[in-house]
Amino acid sequence: MTFLTKIFLVIFLLLYASVVSAQQTGISTDEVYGSDPLLYNGKFYTFFLPLTTGGNQYFTNSKFETGSVTIRGVTYPDLMINYDIYNQQLLLQYKNNVGATSLIIISDAWLESFSYKSINFEIISTQDTLKRIYQVLGTGPSRILYYWKKDLNLDSFLGAKNFIFSVAMKEMNMSIGDKILKYWNNKSFYSLFNPEKRIAVKEYLRNNNVNVKKASDQTMTELINYCNSLSTK
Repeated sequence: MTFLTKIFLVIFLLLYASVVSAQQTGISTDEVYGSDPLLYNGKFYTFFLPLTTGGNQYFTNSKFETGSVTIRGVTYPDLMINYDIYNQQLLLQYKNNVGATSLIIISDAWLESFSYKSINFEIISTQDTLKRIYQVLGTGPSRILYYWKKDLNLDSFLGAKNFIFSVAMKEMNMSIGDKILKYWNNKSFYSLFNPEKRIAVKEYLRNNNVNVKKASDQTMTELINYCNSLSTK
Protein backbone atom coordinates (compact mmCIF):
# COMPACT_ATOMS: atom_id res chain seq x y z
CA MET A 1 0.00 0.00 0.00
CA THR A 2 1.47 3.31 -1.08
CA PHE A 3 1.77 6.33 1.17
CA LEU A 4 -0.85 8.22 -0.90
CA THR A 5 -3.28 5.29 -0.63
CA LYS A 6 -2.87 5.27 3.15
CA ILE A 7 -3.67 8.99 3.29
CA PHE A 8 -6.90 8.50 1.30
CA LEU A 9 -7.86 5.56 3.52
CA VAL A 10 -7.39 7.61 6.70
CA ILE A 11 -9.47 10.48 5.29
CA PHE A 12 -12.24 8.08 4.30
CA LEU A 13 -12.33 6.50 7.75
CA LEU A 14 -12.48 9.88 9.46
CA LEU A 15 -15.37 11.03 7.26
CA TYR A 16 -17.23 7.78 7.81
CA ALA A 17 -16.79 8.05 11.56
CA SER A 18 -18.12 11.62 11.62
CA VAL A 19 -21.23 10.64 9.65
CA VAL A 20 -21.93 7.69 11.95
CA SER A 21 -21.46 9.91 15.00
CA ALA A 22 -23.83 12.55 13.60
CA GLN A 23 -26.46 9.92 12.92
CA GLN A 24 -26.26 8.60 16.48
CA THR A 25 -26.51 11.94 18.30
CA GLY A 26 -29.94 13.49 18.68
CA ILE A 27 -33.14 13.11 16.65
CA SER A 28 -33.29 14.92 13.33
CA THR A 29 -36.38 16.75 12.06
CA ASP A 30 -36.52 14.24 9.20
CA GLU A 31 -36.95 11.43 11.72
CA VAL A 32 -39.69 13.27 13.60
CA TYR A 33 -41.80 14.34 10.63
CA GLY A 34 -40.69 11.76 8.08
CA SER A 35 -39.61 14.38 5.52
CA ASP A 36 -43.21 15.56 5.24
CA PRO A 37 -43.53 17.16 1.78
CA LEU A 38 -45.83 19.85 3.19
CA LEU A 39 -43.00 21.05 5.39
CA TYR A 40 -40.00 20.30 3.21
CA ASN A 41 -41.07 21.53 -0.23
CA GLY A 42 -39.29 24.89 0.01
CA LYS A 43 -36.14 26.14 -1.66
CA PHE A 44 -32.71 26.30 -0.03
CA TYR A 45 -32.03 29.70 1.53
CA THR A 46 -29.11 31.39 -0.23
CA PHE A 47 -29.45 35.06 0.80
CA PHE A 48 -26.10 35.65 2.49
CA LEU A 49 -24.44 39.06 2.37
CA PRO A 50 -20.82 40.17 2.99
CA LEU A 51 -19.72 40.32 6.62
CA THR A 52 -19.24 44.06 6.20
CA THR A 53 -23.02 44.50 5.85
CA GLY A 54 -24.47 46.29 8.86
CA GLY A 55 -27.45 44.90 10.74
CA ASN A 56 -29.39 41.89 9.55
CA GLN A 57 -32.42 40.94 7.49
CA TYR A 58 -34.33 39.32 10.34
CA PHE A 59 -37.26 40.31 12.52
CA THR A 60 -34.88 40.69 15.47
CA ASN A 61 -31.59 38.82 14.99
CA SER A 62 -30.01 35.91 13.13
CA LYS A 63 -30.62 33.41 15.95
CA PHE A 64 -33.08 30.63 15.13
CA GLU A 65 -35.59 29.90 17.88
CA THR A 66 -38.26 27.33 18.62
CA GLY A 67 -41.64 28.04 17.07
CA SER A 68 -44.60 26.39 15.40
CA VAL A 69 -45.81 26.46 11.80
CA THR A 70 -49.25 25.70 10.38
CA ILE A 71 -49.46 24.47 6.78
CA ARG A 72 -52.80 23.46 5.25
CA GLY A 73 -54.31 22.97 8.68
CA VAL A 74 -51.43 20.86 10.01
CA THR A 75 -49.43 22.40 12.87
CA TYR A 76 -45.77 21.45 13.30
CA PRO A 77 -44.48 22.39 16.79
CA ASP A 78 -40.94 22.71 18.10
CA LEU A 79 -39.29 23.82 14.86
CA MET A 80 -36.19 26.02 14.65
CA ILE A 81 -37.38 29.00 12.62
CA ASN A 82 -36.53 32.60 11.84
CA TYR A 83 -38.36 35.36 9.98
CA ASP A 84 -36.50 37.23 7.22
CA ILE A 85 -38.57 40.42 6.99
CA TYR A 86 -36.41 41.96 4.26
CA ASN A 87 -37.29 39.14 1.83
CA GLN A 88 -40.56 38.26 3.60
CA GLN A 89 -39.60 34.61 4.01
CA LEU A 90 -40.05 32.14 6.84
CA LEU A 91 -36.92 30.03 7.30
CA LEU A 92 -36.61 26.52 8.72
CA GLN A 93 -33.35 25.20 10.12
CA TYR A 94 -33.08 21.45 10.71
CA LYS A 95 -30.69 18.51 10.69
CA ASN A 96 -31.04 16.01 7.87
CA ASN A 97 -30.62 12.27 8.26
CA VAL A 98 -26.81 12.50 8.17
CA GLY A 99 -26.68 15.19 10.85
CA ALA A 100 -25.88 18.12 8.56
CA THR A 101 -27.69 21.42 9.12
CA SER A 102 -30.04 22.46 6.32
CA LEU A 103 -31.73 25.82 5.83
CA ILE A 104 -34.78 26.15 3.62
CA ILE A 105 -37.50 28.69 2.88
CA ILE A 106 -40.89 27.31 3.89
CA SER A 107 -43.05 27.52 0.79
CA ASP A 108 -45.74 30.18 1.04
CA ALA A 109 -48.05 28.18 -1.27
CA TRP A 110 -49.83 26.53 1.68
CA LEU A 111 -48.33 28.36 4.67
CA GLU A 112 -51.14 29.66 6.87
CA SER A 113 -49.55 30.90 10.09
CA PHE A 114 -46.64 30.60 12.47
CA SER A 115 -45.72 31.47 16.03
CA TYR A 116 -42.28 32.90 16.75
CA LYS A 117 -40.96 34.56 19.93
CA SER A 118 -44.48 34.13 21.37
CA ILE A 119 -45.79 36.35 18.56
CA ASN A 120 -48.49 35.14 16.19
CA PHE A 121 -48.21 35.71 12.45
CA GLU A 122 -50.66 34.90 9.68
CA ILE A 123 -50.45 34.90 5.91
CA ILE A 124 -53.37 37.01 4.70
CA SER A 125 -54.42 38.01 1.20
CA THR A 126 -54.91 41.75 0.68
CA GLN A 127 -57.65 43.29 -1.42
CA ASP A 128 -55.53 42.82 -4.57
CA THR A 129 -55.04 39.11 -3.61
CA LEU A 130 -51.36 39.72 -2.73
CA LYS A 131 -50.30 37.52 0.17
CA ARG A 132 -48.59 39.22 3.10
CA ILE A 133 -47.23 38.09 6.45
CA TYR A 134 -48.88 40.02 9.28
CA GLN A 135 -48.39 39.98 13.01
CA VAL A 136 -51.92 39.53 14.37
CA LEU A 137 -53.35 40.97 17.60
CA GLY A 138 -56.81 40.32 18.97
CA THR A 139 -59.69 38.02 18.17
CA GLY A 140 -63.02 38.86 16.64
CA PRO A 141 -64.33 40.66 13.55
CA SER A 142 -61.67 43.37 13.84
CA ARG A 143 -57.98 42.67 14.44
CA ILE A 144 -54.72 44.60 14.50
CA LEU A 145 -52.36 43.63 11.67
CA TYR A 146 -48.72 44.74 11.73
CA TYR A 147 -46.67 44.40 8.57
CA TRP A 148 -42.92 44.39 9.31
CA LYS A 149 -40.18 45.26 6.84
CA LYS A 150 -36.59 46.47 6.51
CA ASP A 151 -34.69 48.43 3.86
CA LEU A 152 -31.12 47.82 2.68
CA ASN A 153 -29.26 51.07 2.11
CA LEU A 154 -25.76 52.23 1.26
CA ASP A 155 -23.99 53.31 4.43
CA SER A 156 -22.91 56.89 3.76
CA PHE A 157 -21.05 57.31 7.06
CA LEU A 158 -17.61 58.84 6.32
CA GLY A 159 -17.81 57.78 2.69
CA ALA A 160 -18.24 54.09 3.46
CA LYS A 161 -19.17 51.76 0.59
CA ASN A 162 -20.86 49.12 2.70
CA PHE A 163 -24.56 48.39 2.95
CA ILE A 164 -26.62 48.52 6.12
CA PHE A 165 -30.08 47.27 7.02
CA SER A 166 -32.55 49.70 8.50
CA VAL A 167 -34.28 49.05 11.79
CA ALA A 168 -37.48 47.04 11.58
CA MET A 169 -40.34 49.26 10.41
CA LYS A 170 -43.96 48.63 11.34
CA GLU A 171 -46.92 49.37 9.08
CA MET A 172 -50.10 49.57 11.18
CA ASN A 173 -53.32 48.11 9.83
CA MET A 174 -56.70 46.98 11.03
CA SER A 175 -58.79 44.23 9.45
CA ILE A 176 -62.51 44.96 9.44
CA GLY A 177 -64.45 42.21 7.74
CA ASP A 178 -62.63 41.46 4.50
CA LYS A 179 -60.94 44.88 4.36
CA ILE A 180 -57.43 45.78 5.52
CA LEU A 181 -57.17 49.48 6.35
CA LYS A 182 -54.13 51.51 7.41
CA TYR A 183 -53.93 53.88 10.32
CA TRP A 184 -51.15 56.23 11.47
CA ASN A 185 -52.26 57.72 14.80
CA ASN A 186 -55.13 57.79 17.30
CA LYS A 187 -57.40 59.89 15.09
CA SER A 188 -56.99 57.71 12.01
CA PHE A 189 -57.48 54.63 14.22
CA TYR A 190 -60.87 55.53 15.69
CA SER A 191 -61.98 57.05 12.37
CA LEU A 192 -61.99 53.52 10.90
CA PHE A 193 -65.05 52.64 12.99
CA ASN A 194 -68.63 53.56 12.27
CA PRO A 195 -70.10 56.59 14.09
CA GLU A 196 -71.82 54.43 16.73
CA LYS A 197 -68.47 53.03 17.94
CA ARG A 198 -66.21 55.98 17.16
CA ILE A 199 -67.02 58.06 20.24
CA ALA A 200 -66.55 55.10 22.61
CA VAL A 201 -63.20 54.16 21.03
CA LYS A 202 -62.00 57.77 21.21
CA GLU A 203 -62.91 57.94 24.91
CA TYR A 204 -61.15 54.62 25.61
CA LEU A 205 -57.96 55.92 24.02
CA ARG A 206 -58.08 59.12 26.08
CA ASN A 207 -59.09 57.53 29.39
CA ASN A 208 -56.38 54.86 29.16
CA ASN A 209 -53.66 57.16 27.76
CA VAL A 210 -53.16 54.93 24.72
CA ASN A 211 -50.94 56.12 21.89
CA VAL A 212 -51.41 53.59 19.11
CA LYS A 213 -48.03 54.45 17.55
CA LYS A 214 -46.12 53.49 20.71
CA ALA A 215 -48.43 51.11 22.57
CA SER A 216 -47.28 47.59 23.50
CA ASP A 217 -48.76 44.49 21.91
CA GLN A 218 -50.64 43.79 25.13
CA THR A 219 -52.18 47.28 25.19
CA MET A 220 -53.22 47.05 21.53
CA THR A 221 -54.69 43.59 22.08
CA GLU A 222 -56.81 44.92 24.94
CA LEU A 223 -57.84 47.90 22.80
CA ILE A 224 -59.00 45.89 19.79
CA ASN A 225 -60.78 43.35 21.98
CA TYR A 226 -62.62 46.26 23.63
CA CYS A 227 -63.55 47.60 20.19
CA ASN A 228 -64.96 44.21 19.24
CA SER A 229 -66.98 44.05 22.45
CA LEU A 230 -68.85 47.24 21.52
CA SER A 231 -70.86 45.40 18.87
CA THR A 232 -72.54 43.33 21.60
CA LYS A 233 -73.54 46.26 23.80
